[in-house]
Amino acid sequence: MRGIFISCAMGLAFAIPTLSCQKASDQATVSYAPVSTQAAKPAAQKRPNILLIVADDLGYADLGVFGSEIPTPNIDALAKSGMLLTNFYANMTCSPTRAMLMSGTDSHLAGLGVMNPPDNPAQKGQPGYEAYLNFRVASMANLLKDAGYNTYMTGKWHLGETVETGPRARGFEKSFISIDGAAHLGGLSWDGPGLAPYRDGDELVTVGDDFYTTRFYTERMIDYIEEDRRGNKPFFAYLAYTAPHWPLQAPQASIDKFRGWYDDGYEALYKRRFARMKELGFIASDAEELPPVEGQPAWEELTDEEKRVEARKFEIYAAMVSDLDAYIGRLIDYLKAIGEYDNTFIFFMSDNGPEAMRRDIENKAIADWVATCCDNSYENLGKPDSYIMYGPNWARASSVAFYRAKGTGFEGGIHVPAFAAGPGVGAEGARNDQFVTVMDILPTFLDLAGAEHPGGVYRGRSVLPVKGQSFVETLEDPKKSVHGRDSFVGWELYGHRAIRQGDWKLVWDADKGDDASWELYDLAADPQEQNNLSAEDPERLKAMISLWETYHKENGLRP
Repeated sequence: MRGIFISCAMGLAFAIPTLSCQKASDQATVSYAPVSTQAAKPAAQKRPNILLIVADDLGYADLGVFGSEIPTPNIDALAKSGMLLTNFYANMTCSPTRAMLMSGTDSHLAGLGVMNPPDNPAQKGQPGYEAYLNFRVASMANLLKDAGYNTYMTGKWHLGETVETGPRARGFEKSFISIDGAAHLGGLSWDGPGLAPYRDGDELVTVGDDFYTTRFYTERMIDYIEEDRRGNKPFFAYLAYTAPHWPLQAPQASIDKFRGWYDDGYEALYKRRFARMKELGFIASDAEELPPVEGQPAWEELTDEEKRVEARKFEIYAAMVSDLDAYIGRLIDYLKAIGEYDNTFIFFMSDNGPEAMRRDIENKAIADWVATCCDNSYENLGKPDSYIMYGPNWARASSVAFYRAKGTGFEGGIHVPAFAAGPGVGAEGARNDQFVTVMDILPTFLDLAGAEHPGGVYRGRSVLPVKGQSFVETLEDPKKSVHGRDSFVGWELYGHRAIRQGDWKLVWDADKGDDASWELYDLAADPQEQNNLSAEDPERLKAMISLWETYHKENGLRP
């Protein structure tokens, strides 16, 4: 591997923003040079540009528009100009969601039945368990490229580490990606000794100490769009941020803005957000607070030093969310400056719920690396050589409306914030409660692009059809449903399972080990999944288990 030092100074190849880059501890500033009247006119094209923005491990309650205290004015304005999708579902973790996103079908069919090459003999070598986006599916980027779009990606790919399984092989003409998918500030790897690997096009590179992912991914995406701006083709831009995924890191100036905000702790934050989400109508007026996380200390049980460290964790997290908003705002400003904003369909989502685990402690390999690489003294928290996660109590306050977190089939793991804005979206500021999943995005984008999925054969190979449905019609009219009354959707990852049909949902909690059993919930009456009806409604339970068995068979799940 030939390491290439990439710093902000490499900057942008276009002339419209002039970039002033400083150290990662400072905010980079962009000022826009005057744009000619001709350049500022909306592009004369019928099909919209498509901008897909994915946040990483963002909780349902972390954006201002959903009730957060973290200032996210740019994202909020986008959401209010478009339509909130309040009943949107991803998968339990990063790569299975991204496989469904890129393929329009179930993760077990698309190659991410597991996140890493499996150890389980029943899964090794089996279709759907390749641990990369397999070639039984046609990629979103390939299909949009074939439809005449320029295709760009920056950020977290997480669907294959080699050139042959990377974004360029799957249709992205220009790309800069994180291979390990979680580094933020500086060059250190998050999961083992050495530097974090990135891929610039097909070339493997590393980065320097002034590197900040949220900033760089945004600026590189602007660069890509600018390079092809004089052409007549629309663009598909996939901006896959790693923020606010762990380890928690942000420039010091960003962190300092939140100093003292969370000194009263995670329980107080949960209560404030819970009340605000009730006011906004995201939580029923008669709903009760979720119970504290079992086995976790109450805030008042912590020492003063423990409180200080815990508060700093969420200060850093808030800084990451705030910076995410700031750089999304910069991209929107750019699109407006070049006259493309009004012709750009924008979809925003999180890839799963908030992270409740403490892998920096619980995972031995990571814990050993943290002990070697990093300085987690209070004064150093958030810097490039620190390594912390915020844990289950803050995750509860990050989700608020839903039970549990990332990695489970409960609502807190898979029910995520999402919205659409731009051409084709109906009444501004509307809330759409129709059930929509990440698999529905690909057919929706094809619909917007005037393209079709190839069905059985693509580029000389057999490919699977999509399972998702276009939600273009419900964006125009929120009363129109996306899925039929009898349709159902399932999830499975590392033994965690869920199946949903209508308002009924079945969940298997693998964390209970030998004590696990099917749990049945009526989401219409109990969206927080606190009243298990499996004993009270055995007929419904039996019917839902039958749906699970069908899902298991149709999607090729292996024990």
